[in-house]
Amino acid sequence: MVAHFPEKLEGTKVLFPRVESGGRQVLVQELTAKGAEVVEVPAYESRCPEKISPSALDALQRQAVDVITFASSKTVKNFCKLIAAADGVYLDKVCIASIGPQTSQTCRQLLGRVDIEAREYTLEGLKEAIGQWAR
Repeated sequence: MVAHFPEKLEGTKVLFPRVESGGRQVLVQELTAKGAEVVEVPAYESRCPEKISPSALDALQRQAVDVITFASSKTVKNFCKLIAAADGVYLDKVCIASIGPQTSQTCRQLLGRVDIEAREYTLEGLKEAIGQWAR
């Protein structure tokens, strides 16, 4: 994004809404390195629920889930926390889908694999990759 920014960044003020904690700093660092003044504003908070929802747990235990999608490493970590406390959750028949390389790396570390990785690191790219897999 920084390499293809449509305007000169030096001296530009950039408002950067972001997660309150735990977000990656790459974009902010790159914008700043190109001379932009970046103002970060916490726009939302991301946290893990205390326990997995009963309907989600039931679906996982019945092996009624075909694909689990992950759009960030944090979602992988939170999912793993939730299922660690649950009995009877087996993911060997579930397709693990990731939005991109960073998330895929976390899937491999915590879940042992990733089956689908989006070519374009967006939700649309993830949707397309799952569609291709399903065909």
